[in-house]
Amino acid sequence: MPPMVKGSTALVVGGVGPIGRSIVRGFLQAGAEVIINSRSEAKLAALAKDLGHPAGLHCVLGTMMPSGVDRTMEKVLSIGTPSHVVAHAGVAWFTPKGDEDETNILASPRGSLLEMDRQVFADSTGLLVNMQFGVASLLIPKMRQMQGCSYTFITGTSSTMQRDLSPLSRINTHHISGLASALRAESKSRADSIYLSELRIGNLPMRNLPSMAKDPTQMPLSAEIGMLAAGIATTGARWAGPQSGGDLYSVGSLDELNALRARFPVDEVPGPKIPALWHWQGHSDRTLKPRMETGDGE
Repeated sequence: MPPMVKGSTALVVGGVGPIGRSIVRGFLQAGAEVIINSRSEAKLAALAKDLGHPAGLHCVLGTMMPSGVDRTMEKVLSIGTPSHVVAHAGVAWFTPKGDEDETNILASPRGSLLEMDRQVFADSTGLLVNMQFGVASLLIPKMRQMQGCSYTFITGTSSTMQRDLSPLSRINTHHISGLASALRAESKSRADSIYLSELRIGNLPMRNLPSMAKDPTQMPLSAEIGMLAAGIATTGARWAGPQSGGDLYSVGSLDELNALRARFPVDEVPGPKIPALWHWQGHSDRTLKPRMETGDGE
């Protein structure tokens, strides 16, 4: 069956981050109309510039947090009902101070975790899963009325990121995995028509940044994960349903990542190449800086 991503609409939740932007690029290269959102107009503008201002990219200014998800989703649906959703809201350990996300879960509590105020703990530990639940509850019922749809959760973190995550980040990350597992089980029991899957990342070592600087064509780990997520959605586009089970793809080594990339390639459409996003002009232990260049980078 030919791929059905071309001409479809995709939503990438968390699309302005290192992994999210590679998912966006993969969908664009496959011929999809891609919607991303952020509460930061500057981040949306920067990603659009990095990608060469493609006609198929739609930037929505707004938050997916419970306080604003309804308003933001109204804007998304005015563009089109997504056939493909990749829900990614990972916590980046290298986020510069002062540029944290709106959940403020990157900050470590003063003193021991157990010294945290119980109400603050209750309010903070479910922030990301509440966001992802809000998006899923608004979109999945609509997608169940369509054919050839996919909904992919990206969960977990690499071993390097696990080392540097704050306690609240760790708890939120596991909560999202729990939501994805529950929805996969429900999808199986319903014999759902949506290809609902989870890409779970664990124990992957970050690539050596000095070596990446010497070879700027080397794709960083975040970009490989992003392209894999777009490839899985392409497979979802071929799905004729009903689904026999919510698929879980676990990546615990570079060999497993390479095998899945070969199994789920991105079906690219003919035409101009979308600028590569994994050319690095510098490196440090805490920041990654993409070079503002075009070129195929492949």
